[in-house]
Amino acid sequence: MPNALHPDRMTADERLDEVADILATGLTRWNKRKNTNNSNALREFPLDFSPTKSGYEPQLKPRKGRIR
Repeated sequence: MPNALHPDRMTADERLDEVADILATGLTRWNKRKNTNNSNALREFPLDFSPTKSGYEPQLKPRKGRIR
């Protein structure tokens, strides 16, 4: 909430409270934006693959010897 007093008419404690309020508001907004970006990224790259589509495929080595 903005303070209507000019900083010259505020006590040191009042100025400190105002600065703390501004910083807390900024951190809250930053965290909301950061969390929103993370949730969007998770939707774009889901990690719930089925076992057949897990992203890992073992490499088959050619067999030596007779061919079937």
